Amino acid sequence: MTTTPSRAPAEGELTEFVDAHCHVDLFPDPASIVAAASSSRVHTVAVTNAPFVFAHTAALAEGRSYVYAALGLHPELVETHGEQLDRFIELLPATRFVGEVGLDYSTKDAAVRSRQRRVFDAILERCAHAKNKVITVHSRRAGADTLAAIGVHYPGTVILHWFTGSLREVESANRAGLMFSVNSAMRASQNGRRLVQAMPRDRVLTESDGPFVGPRSSPDSPASISKTLASLAGLWSLSPAEACAVVAGNFRVILSNTRHT
Repeated sequence: MTTTPSRAPAEGELTEFVDAHCHVDLFPDPASIVAAASSSRVHTVAVTNAPFVFAHTAALAEGRSYVYAALGLHPELVETHGEQLDRFIELLPATRFVGEVGLDYSTKDAAVRSRQRRVFDAILERCAHAKNKVITVHSRRAGADTLAAIGVHYPGTVILHWFTGSLREVESANRAGLMFSVNSAMRASQNGRRLVQAMPRDRVLTESDGPFVGPRSSPDSPASISKTLASLAGLWSLSPAEACAVVAGNFRVILSNTRHT
Protein backbone atom coordinates (compact mmCIF):
# COMPACT_ATOMS: atom_id res chain seq x y z
CA MET A 1 0.00 0.00 0.00
CA THR A 2 1.61 3.28 -1.07
CA THR A 3 -1.27 5.75 -0.91
CA THR A 4 -0.38 9.14 0.53
CA PRO A 5 -2.85 10.47 3.09
CA SER A 6 -5.18 13.02 1.51
CA ARG A 7 -4.54 16.72 2.04
CA ALA A 8 -7.17 19.26 3.02
CA PRO A 9 -7.87 21.75 0.22
CA ALA A 10 -7.11 25.42 0.75
CA GLU A 11 -5.54 24.83 4.16
CA GLY A 12 -1.95 24.38 3.08
CA GLU A 13 -0.06 21.14 2.81
CA LEU A 14 -0.37 18.76 5.73
CA THR A 15 3.19 17.63 6.20
CA GLU A 16 2.97 15.26 9.14
CA PHE A 17 0.47 12.68 10.37
CA VAL A 18 0.38 10.34 13.37
CA ASP A 19 -0.43 6.64 13.68
CA ALA A 20 0.26 5.99 17.34
CA HIS A 21 -0.68 2.31 17.28
CA CYS A 22 -0.23 0.00 14.30
CA HIS A 23 0.60 -3.71 14.12
CA VAL A 24 2.93 -3.31 11.15
CA ASP A 25 4.32 -6.83 11.49
CA LEU A 26 0.88 -8.41 11.06
CA PHE A 27 0.24 -7.02 7.58
CA PRO A 28 0.93 -9.35 4.62
CA ASP A 29 3.72 -7.03 3.43
CA PRO A 30 5.09 -5.16 6.45
CA ALA A 31 7.92 -3.58 4.47
CA SER A 32 5.45 -1.79 2.20
CA ILE A 33 3.55 -0.42 5.22
CA VAL A 34 6.78 0.94 6.68
CA ALA A 35 7.82 2.43 3.35
CA ALA A 36 4.44 4.12 2.89
CA ALA A 37 4.48 5.53 6.42
CA SER A 38 7.97 6.93 5.97
CA SER A 39 7.40 8.42 2.52
CA SER A 40 4.05 9.93 3.59
CA ARG A 41 5.52 11.35 6.80
CA VAL A 42 3.24 9.43 9.12
CA HIS A 43 4.80 9.11 12.57
CA THR A 44 4.04 5.42 13.16
CA VAL A 45 4.44 3.50 16.41
CA ALA A 46 4.89 -0.09 15.24
CA VAL A 47 3.63 -2.07 18.21
CA THR A 48 4.39 -5.74 18.78
CA ASN A 49 2.54 -8.41 20.74
CA ALA A 50 5.47 -10.35 22.21
CA PRO A 51 9.21 -9.87 22.71
CA PHE A 52 10.20 -12.60 20.26
CA VAL A 53 8.87 -10.57 17.29
CA PHE A 54 10.43 -7.26 18.32
CA ALA A 55 13.70 -7.80 16.45
CA HIS A 56 11.87 -8.20 13.15
CA THR A 57 9.91 -4.98 13.63
CA ALA A 58 13.00 -3.13 14.81
CA ALA A 59 14.79 -4.19 11.62
CA LEU A 60 11.88 -2.91 9.53
CA ALA A 61 11.98 0.45 11.33
CA GLU A 62 15.75 0.84 11.21
CA GLY A 63 16.73 3.93 9.25
CA ARG A 64 13.10 5.11 8.94
CA SER A 65 12.75 8.53 10.54
CA TYR A 66 8.97 8.24 10.94
CA VAL A 67 8.66 4.65 12.20
CA TYR A 68 9.30 3.61 15.82
CA ALA A 69 9.50 -0.03 16.86
CA ALA A 70 7.70 -0.72 20.15
CA LEU A 71 8.43 -3.62 22.48
CA GLY A 72 5.25 -5.35 23.60
CA LEU A 73 3.70 -8.17 25.58
CA HIS A 74 -0.02 -8.17 24.85
CA PRO A 75 -2.22 -9.04 27.84
CA GLU A 76 -4.09 -11.67 25.84
CA LEU A 77 -0.77 -13.42 25.25
CA VAL A 78 0.31 -13.47 28.89
CA GLU A 79 -1.04 -17.02 29.25
CA THR A 80 1.01 -18.35 26.33
CA HIS A 81 4.01 -16.00 26.33
CA GLY A 82 4.17 -14.67 29.88
CA GLU A 83 7.51 -16.39 30.37
CA GLN A 84 8.95 -13.85 27.92
CA LEU A 85 8.75 -11.11 30.54
CA ASP A 86 12.44 -11.63 31.29
CA ARG A 87 13.23 -11.21 27.60
CA PHE A 88 11.08 -8.08 27.55
CA ILE A 89 13.14 -6.61 30.37
CA GLU A 90 16.39 -7.47 28.55
CA LEU A 91 15.21 -5.75 25.37
CA LEU A 92 13.73 -2.67 27.03
CA PRO A 93 16.87 -0.50 26.79
CA ALA A 94 16.80 -0.95 22.99
CA THR A 95 13.75 1.27 22.44
CA ARG A 96 11.94 4.23 23.92
CA PHE A 97 8.58 2.87 22.70
CA VAL A 98 6.63 0.16 24.53
CA GLY A 99 3.44 -1.59 23.45
CA GLU A 100 1.17 -3.25 23.17
CA VAL A 101 0.92 -3.91 26.89
CA GLY A 102 -1.85 -3.60 29.47
CA LEU A 103 -4.89 -5.50 30.71
CA ASP A 104 -7.72 -7.31 28.95
CA TYR A 105 -10.71 -8.41 31.01
CA SER A 106 -12.54 -10.11 28.18
CA THR A 107 -11.69 -13.18 30.22
CA LYS A 108 -13.64 -13.69 33.43
CA ASP A 109 -10.97 -16.01 34.83
CA ALA A 110 -9.72 -14.32 38.01
CA ALA A 111 -6.40 -16.16 37.89
CA VAL A 112 -5.73 -15.01 34.31
CA ARG A 113 -6.59 -11.44 35.22
CA SER A 114 -4.24 -11.64 38.19
CA ARG A 115 -1.39 -12.86 36.01
CA GLN A 116 -2.04 -10.03 33.56
CA ARG A 117 -1.82 -7.50 36.39
CA ARG A 118 1.45 -8.96 37.64
CA VAL A 119 3.02 -8.73 34.18
CA PHE A 120 1.67 -5.23 33.57
CA ASP A 121 2.88 -4.04 36.97
CA ALA A 122 6.35 -5.43 36.26
CA ILE A 123 6.45 -3.68 32.88
CA LEU A 124 5.30 -0.38 34.35
CA GLU A 125 7.88 -0.61 37.13
CA ARG A 126 10.74 -1.23 34.69
CA CYS A 127 9.59 1.56 32.38
CA ALA A 128 9.27 3.94 35.32
CA HIS A 129 12.95 3.50 36.10
CA ALA A 130 13.81 4.75 32.60
CA LYS A 131 11.37 7.69 33.00
CA ASN A 132 11.20 8.54 29.28
CA LYS A 133 9.32 5.57 27.84
CA VAL A 134 6.30 6.05 25.59
CA ILE A 135 3.84 3.26 26.43
CA THR A 136 0.77 2.39 24.37
CA VAL A 137 -1.69 0.60 26.63
CA HIS A 138 -4.54 -1.83 26.02
CA SER A 139 -7.36 -1.62 28.59
CA ARG A 140 -10.39 -3.45 27.22
CA ARG A 141 -13.01 -3.88 29.97
CA ALA A 142 -10.27 -3.08 32.47
CA GLY A 143 -10.24 0.70 32.61
CA ALA A 144 -10.34 1.08 36.37
CA ASP A 145 -7.58 -1.45 37.07
CA THR A 146 -5.45 -0.08 34.23
CA LEU A 147 -5.64 3.44 35.61
CA ALA A 148 -4.97 2.22 39.13
CA ALA A 149 -1.84 0.38 37.96
CA ILE A 150 -0.50 3.46 36.18
CA GLY A 151 -1.30 5.85 39.01
CA VAL A 152 -1.41 9.63 38.95
CA HIS A 153 2.27 10.57 38.70
CA TYR A 154 3.71 8.09 36.24
CA PRO A 155 7.20 9.14 35.04
CA GLY A 156 6.74 8.67 31.32
CA THR A 157 4.21 9.06 28.52
CA VAL A 158 1.24 6.69 28.67
CA ILE A 159 -1.14 6.47 25.71
CA LEU A 160 -4.47 4.73 26.27
CA HIS A 161 -5.06 3.03 22.93
CA TRP A 162 -8.68 2.66 21.70
CA PHE A 163 -10.03 3.50 25.14
CA THR A 164 -13.59 2.22 25.66
CA GLY A 165 -14.07 2.88 29.35
CA SER A 166 -16.40 5.34 31.04
CA LEU A 167 -16.49 9.13 30.97
CA ARG A 168 -15.47 9.08 34.63
CA GLU A 169 -12.40 7.02 33.70
CA VAL A 170 -11.57 9.49 30.93
CA GLU A 171 -11.68 12.24 33.54
CA SER A 172 -9.38 10.20 35.81
CA ALA A 173 -6.97 9.65 32.95
CA ASN A 174 -7.03 13.38 32.22
CA ARG A 175 -6.13 14.20 35.83
CA ALA A 176 -3.26 11.70 35.65
CA GLY A 177 -1.89 13.37 32.52
CA LEU A 178 -2.39 10.36 30.27
CA MET A 179 -2.88 10.54 26.52
CA PHE A 180 -5.31 8.81 24.17
CA SER A 181 -5.04 7.42 20.65
CA VAL A 182 -8.30 7.23 18.68
CA ASN A 183 -9.14 5.23 15.57
CA SER A 184 -11.84 5.01 12.94
CA ALA A 185 -13.79 2.37 14.88
CA MET A 186 -14.38 4.85 17.70
CA ARG A 187 -16.12 7.32 15.43
CA ALA A 188 -18.63 4.63 14.45
CA SER A 189 -20.37 4.48 17.85
CA GLN A 190 -22.11 7.11 19.91
CA ASN A 191 -20.16 6.07 22.99
CA GLY A 192 -16.86 6.27 21.12
CA ARG A 193 -17.62 9.76 19.87
CA ARG A 194 -18.69 10.86 23.35
CA LEU A 195 -15.44 9.59 24.85
CA VAL A 196 -13.33 11.33 22.20
CA GLN A 197 -15.13 14.61 22.80
CA ALA A 198 -14.30 14.32 26.52
CA MET A 199 -10.58 13.98 25.81
CA PRO A 200 -8.53 17.20 25.96
CA ARG A 201 -7.28 18.06 22.49
CA ASP A 202 -3.70 18.40 23.65
CA ARG A 203 -3.75 14.76 24.76
CA VAL A 204 -5.20 13.15 21.64
CA LEU A 205 -3.35 11.21 18.95
CA THR A 206 -4.68 9.28 15.96
CA GLU A 207 -4.09 5.57 15.39
CA SER A 208 -5.04 2.95 12.82
CA ASP A 209 -4.71 -0.22 14.93
CA GLY A 210 -4.22 -1.89 11.58
CA PRO A 211 -4.79 -4.53 10.44
CA PHE A 212 -7.51 -5.04 13.10
CA VAL A 213 -9.65 -2.04 12.12
CA GLY A 214 -11.38 -1.45 8.81
CA PRO A 215 -12.55 -3.84 6.10
CA ARG A 216 -10.67 -7.11 5.93
CA SER A 217 -9.85 -6.53 2.27
CA SER A 218 -8.38 -3.09 2.98
CA PRO A 219 -7.65 -2.60 6.68
CA ASP A 220 -6.71 0.74 8.16
CA SER A 221 -3.01 1.55 8.06
CA PRO A 222 -0.73 4.58 8.41
CA ALA A 223 -1.58 5.51 4.82
CA SER A 224 -5.29 5.75 5.62
CA ILE A 225 -4.97 7.76 8.83
CA SER A 226 -6.52 10.80 7.16
CA LYS A 227 -9.94 9.11 7.52
CA THR A 228 -9.67 9.17 11.28
CA LEU A 229 -8.20 12.66 11.19
CA ALA A 230 -11.15 13.96 9.16
CA SER A 231 -13.60 12.45 11.64
CA LEU A 232 -11.69 13.93 14.56
CA ALA A 233 -11.77 17.33 12.86
CA GLY A 234 -15.56 17.07 12.65
CA LEU A 235 -15.88 16.25 16.35
CA TRP A 236 -13.64 19.20 17.18
CA SER A 237 -15.32 21.60 14.71
CA LEU A 238 -11.96 22.19 13.07
CA SER A 239 -10.71 21.81 9.54
CA PRO A 240 -8.68 18.66 8.80
CA ALA A 241 -5.59 20.84 8.50
CA GLU A 242 -6.16 22.36 11.94
CA ALA A 243 -6.82 18.95 13.52
CA CYS A 244 -3.72 17.55 11.86
CA ALA A 245 -1.63 20.37 13.30
CA VAL A 246 -2.98 19.66 16.81
CA VAL A 247 -2.28 15.92 16.64
CA ALA A 248 1.14 16.32 15.04
CA GLY A 249 2.03 18.91 17.66
CA ASN A 250 0.99 16.55 20.45
CA PHE A 251 3.26 13.85 19.07
CA ARG A 252 6.18 16.23 18.65
CA VAL A 253 5.86 17.06 22.35
CA ILE A 254 6.17 13.36 23.13
CA LEU A 255 9.29 13.08 21.00
CA SER A 256 10.93 16.13 22.53
CA ASN A 257 10.12 15.64 26.21
CA THR A 258 10.69 12.90 28.72
CA ARG A 259 7.16 13.45 30.03
CA HIS A 260 4.02 14.93 28.52
CA THR A 261 2.29 17.17 31.07
